[in-house]
Amino acid sequence: MKKILGLLIIVCTMISVVGCSEAEDLDTINKQTVFVYMPWTGSSSNLYKYFTANLDSIYKGISKKGGLGTSRLVVFLSESASRSSLFEVTYDGSKIQKKTLKDYSGHDYTTEEGFTQLLNDVKGYAYGLNYAMIVGSHGVGWTFKDDWTNYPYRAKSFDGPTGDIRIPYADYLHGEMTDAHTRFFGSLSDRNDFSMDVLAFANAIKNAGMKMQYIYFDDCYMANVEVAYELREVTNYLVASTCEMLAAGTPFATSWTYMASATPNYSSMVNAFVSSYSSSEYPYATMSAIDCRHMDQLALMMKDINSNYKLDESKLDEIQKLDGFEQTIFFDMGSYLEHLCPNTNSFKQVMSVLEKAVPYKDYTEKYYSYIYNKPLTFDITTFSGITISDPSKNEVALKGKEKTSWWIATH
Repeated sequence: MKKILGLLIIVCTMISVVGCSEAEDLDTINKQTVFVYMPWTGSSSNLYKYFTANLDSIYKGISKKGGLGTSRLVVFLSESASRSSLFEVTYDGSKIQKKTLKDYSGHDYTTEEGFTQLLNDVKGYAYGLNYAMIVGSHGVGWTFKDDWTNYPYRAKSFDGPTGDIRIPYADYLHGEMTDAHTRFFGSLSDRNDFSMDVLAFANAIKNAGMKMQYIYFDDCYMANVEVAYELREVTNYLVASTCEMLAAGTPFATSWTYMASATPNYSSMVNAFVSSYSSSEYPYATMSAIDCRHMDQLALMMKDINSNYKLDESKLDEIQKLDGFEQTIFFDMGSYLEHLCPNTNSFKQVMSVLEKAVPYKDYTEKYYSYIYNKPLTFDITTFSGITISDPSKNEVALKGKEKTSWWIATH
């Protein structure tokens, strides 16, 4: 808040020097730049057609709202593995306009250095008092891309087996009937070239000096305490799903009005997502808005808890699971704490902080997973809105969890 006020003071001083009307000039200042990041998602499980549908949905939201106001919208979209573009979206009162700002070749944007340069480009073309980012991609939480070897990517190929489940997104994908795939992690063959670890993602934002109001992941499995802790210095809020997200992603036509504002409405953002799916033929959705400004306090409390309590391994299967892996990676954090230190003052205190850290959350009675060859649903009996991998015995979690900033801070 102090930084924003400082910027306003500087702007007002400049306005008074040139003799312009302060009120008029402040009205024209870009209050927020929303950056939509839609990189290439691999040769299999490619989400490009869904991204174009997502953009159409955003355009509908802009039209419904009557324009962008004093905000600006910049989109990065990869059309192929070697061709991407950065363009600005405007609204002239009757239709959407798109202006290409820069073309890109290759995939340097998947590296820390390349993504830093991309963010600097966004800032250079559309400087704002505030920034927000929407990320459309595959996602598998905090895990490190190099730790995956035998993960179940085959079921994610759109040419592979799909069973009998099909989801009709009548207006969402141009009337096309689409299989109920999810935005789970991309293909094995493209993983190294088209994936980015959360640490590199966070470092790039820090390098560019673009702290976000929010980062909205239109991806699977990104509402982890490990991700929230890693992003705590580069965003105020992390808005994401604890579970797999259906490939169609967010219904932006409904959500956009809550996202494209200098004062985002996180509660409505979360509820709009879950409501759109809960009333559909396949009612499976979870979404949370996590206030990353509470992560340091939460980590301090968890460090104390971890030094005094140890999970009874016989209780592991009783903890609420929020993924479809054969060996769970993502456990509900509230449920984990309830089994780690039940009926203690430590539990009451940490849950109080956890509730502040996740002020907005919504979910359906079941969640959906299509990791393997058969789509499955699972009951949600308790939901804190954020996951943790501390108790996981999954091979990938065992390889990577002790490397996370969260683990280092809490053990």
